[in-house]
Amino acid sequence: MAIYTPYQKTSSSNHDTKKLQIPKFDVSQLNQTNYVDKAEKIIQVHNKEDKKEQITSNQIRNLLELVNEIYEILRLERASILSDELVGRIQYVKMRFVYAAGRDKGVKRFMDRSGLIDCLDSVGNDAEQFRLVCKYMEALVAYHKYYINK
Repeated sequence: MAIYTPYQKTSSSNHDTKKLQIPKFDVSQLNQTNYVDKAEKIIQVHNKEDKKEQITSNQIRNLLELVNEIYEILRLERASILSDELVGRIQYVKMRFVYAAGRDKGVKRFMDRSGLIDCLDSVGNDAEQFRLVCKYMEALVAYHKYYINK
């Protein structure tokens, strides 16, 4: 289990400096009983960063919108296995996440910390796993609104 401590002291010549350490997110530990707690911890750590290195409300909501489009289709289909079309759409969302992370340092730090790209990779064609990723994404947005967007 990843420990969410945002800073690790490192020694440098005559004084200590704080260097931000982003813990590796373990997708295999995400489940129906802990995704809300994990989202809260991630946003709490993200909130301690400089405002210039945080994801904005618009950016995170745009990412959620991409996921929600697929979720709505899946909700109507009620399938347990994702169709090739939906798997392709998830791959497109992953590409958009990577592009957004490449454009903005705050989005990159958020993606690295939250493990959302790894979460999308973990879906494969499992509809239940995708639903869990959707809930996790919603929890991230909710805690972002609660802690950062006051």
